[in-house]
Amino acid sequence: GNWIGDVPRVMKGLSMAEKMMISRVHHNRCIVRVAKSGQHRMKGNAICWSVPMPKIYKALPPTPEEMNEVLAFVYLGPEKPTEDDYKRTPLLVRKNKVKAALEWLKLNHDQYHDLTIAYDVLDRYSENTPIVVTDYRHSDNPIQPEATAVTGDESEEGTDTGPCTFQVHG
Repeated sequence: GNWIGDVPRVMKGLSMAEKMMISRVHHNRCIVRVAKSGQHRMKGNAICWSVPMPKIYKALPPTPEEMNEVLAFVYLGPEKPTEDDYKRTPLLVRKNKVKAALEWLKLNHDQYHDLTIAYDVLDRYSENTPIVVTDYRHSDNPIQPEATAVTGDESEEGTDTGPCTFQVHG
């Protein structure tokens, strides 16, 4: 969202998954797709769409079961993702970042003053795997023909190291 003035330190640098975990209202559903080629290039995108009945949370973060209702993760690649592959995706959470952001929001944001911070739920999340179930699909060719321009370059996109490139649509 938009913020007037300096963004508080605890709210800077949150991943997509961390932002979803601190959001009091979920008014959309999202599918995240990450593709990895045999050359170790990784690229991600997300498609989001709105739902007619938003979910409003009284306690945050949502449970893993609730997160699986609003977020899906599809991983395409020649082999199942490793812990190092997961580290490059936007779906890992740093529990200390989520905890600090929720505590700051409760103290400083009028729409979070009555929030219950569910520390026991936060402890259920791993920092080494995505916050939702991973749907692995074997693929030796991450380039989707239907997503390629007629005159487009067929070379692989993405990054070899570090966080994968990531775009959100919708």
